[in-house]
Amino acid sequence: MKKYLLYTIIFCLSVTACKKNNDKADLGDPDKRLNTVLADYQSLLVASPNGWRALIWPNPEENEVMYPFWFRFMDSNRVETKWENRPAFVSSYRFKALQRPELIFDTYTYLHELANPETGTLPNTASGKGLTSDFEFEVIAASEDSIVLKGKYNGSNATLIKAAVSDTEHITVPGYKLARTYLARVHRILYKTTAAEGTISNISNVVIRKTFNPLHTVGVVAAFYADLGSSDWSYLITFDETTQKITKVEPDATMSSEIQAGSFQVLENTYDTSTGNVFLKTSYTNSSGAERVTEETFTLVP
Repeated sequence: MKKYLLYTIIFCLSVTACKKNNDKADLGDPDKRLNTVLADYQSLLVASPNGWRALIWPNPEENEVMYPFWFRFMDSNRVETKWENRPAFVSSYRFKALQRPELIFDTYTYLHELANPETGTLPNTASGKGLTSDFEFEVIAASEDSIVLKGKYNGSNATLIKAAVSDTEHITVPGYKLARTYLARVHRILYKTTAAEGTISNISNVVIRKTFNPLHTVGVVAAFYADLGSSDWSYLITFDETTQKITKVEPDATMSSEIQAGSFQVLENTYDTSTGNVFLKTSYTNSSGAERVTEETFTLVP
């Protein structure tokens, strides 16, 4: 609705009115007007029957990876959150009137995981501060179907889109077909020199959940490489929704800088249109001159 688009202007006028007693007669009580603005924002959030899809982009100046969430807001200042196919989690939220109306997630929820200070929990995390993300947001603009937010302290970009029924089962991100959570079965072979020479140094197998998160470039997702994030390496995977095929798999900047230049190869990749499952077979040569061949089978988590 148009009234939501005007709230920032109204809010600024209200703040000015607080400073000018002479304006009270013309503009009405500023506190009541501000409370009305905040109450209408809360009503907007609560009114969506299927909740809201959220796309959070932490530290956009230095980070390209975005993170999808699902929120269902309640009148009781409680919010139900889903992330990465984890069980729904209920916490609290509130609106506050400062320079702009603010939406604050004021108790722990999955959103706080983006600021987890432990290195390696997510791609490109920094020790001691995680992804430099936010859980206090200023409201920039709003309509009946979408809300634009900006992180108050770290400048995270966030967009809330009114969710569909399907989003209550699993979070979808338009333009990012592969942006889902998978069970990854990983088989890795490290050779003493090359795969062609054939002498095996080590074989490892592991099963773990992995989430393909969207990048700012439409159609591209990032996923931890097979070492489970211990090296903070990620695949960057491009998917063409027209052909329903993976068109490119490449290492991210961190991985590229730590392996021999130009050694990363995609030996095989497939996308199963009937199941949504993905298979990748890749190889690279490490800094010691040893080749590693990795096979990963990604099965969608319901």
